[in-house]
Amino acid sequence: MVEDKWNEKKRHILLAAMKLFAANGYMQTTMQEIAEACKISKGSVYQQFASKEELLLDIFKFFNKRVNDGLQLVECERHLSPRERLKRKILAYLHLWAEYPEFLTMQMRENGGFVSQEIQDYLRRTDIEIRLNFIDSLVGLYGEGYAPYAPEGVLLLSSLMSAYSGLQLVEKIMLGPEEVCRHMMHIVDAVAERALREKPKPILNEMNWPGLKEVSARSAKSAHPLLLVKRCRERLERLSEGEARNEALDSLALLEQELVEIRPRKVIVLGMLANLKRSPELADLLAELEATCKQAGLVRE
Repeated sequence: MVEDKWNEKKRHILLAAMKLFAANGYMQTTMQEIAEACKISKGSVYQQFASKEELLLDIFKFFNKRVNDGLQLVECERHLSPRERLKRKILAYLHLWAEYPEFLTMQMRENGGFVSQEIQDYLRRTDIEIRLNFIDSLVGLYGEGYAPYAPEGVLLLSSLMSAYSGLQLVEKIMLGPEEVCRHMMHIVDAVAERALREKPKPILNEMNWPGLKEVSARSAKSAHPLLLVKRCRERLERLSEGEARNEALDSLALLEQELVEIRPRKVIVLGMLANLKRSPELADLLAELEATCKQAGLVRE
């Protein structure tokens, strides 16, 4: 399909730009150089991205979407123990940084002071949302008594992940994700055990870090679209086989495929939701899924 090729073309430009920003810096890289790296005209680049700043924003959206989708897929695995769930989330992050080292390099070389307010707001929002996801896992592992220390636990986790990934990138130290994750878990366990035993007064809370309260209030009640798709599939799979059931499962598969795109196409999302409304047994889950998609700007009001 033409639209599938368009998505691939956009992704190709985005990944090429990421490599150039990492190698030469955002400010020093021109759209002409990005076009040459992609072996296309500069006009073709501007057909996909209105400006270099929009391209940078989409790079952040691309990576953060991969992170968030990976974390939510771990949440879908209900059989996991709290420890295994946290381990899988750490590994999801480490594997992504290993897959896209240019993204980490780009962040390390740029201080971000040049970016627009839109990008700054986006980075702040997504950073807090991801930290909240890890906070939930830490509290699930160490208990409610650890909740006051969980924000600092997440800072420890994120610092360790960044430090080990940065060392591998800059110093060329060869460390496997499993090895790094296992060692990080030992460190986090030791810190949590001491905090629970000695009960020091936490430094961070919702008063001096308002973003925690702001994002938590907005997103705590909203399930991720991929999680809702999985719940729909599980409910359908419990039904007896039939043409209607199989068509609904096909629609869910297409919807899931679209939702993992950087910028999901509204026409596909709307079409699949319309198809799924023919399955009355999904009514409650579809209402929640449609509300979540509206919040993300994927369907019309």
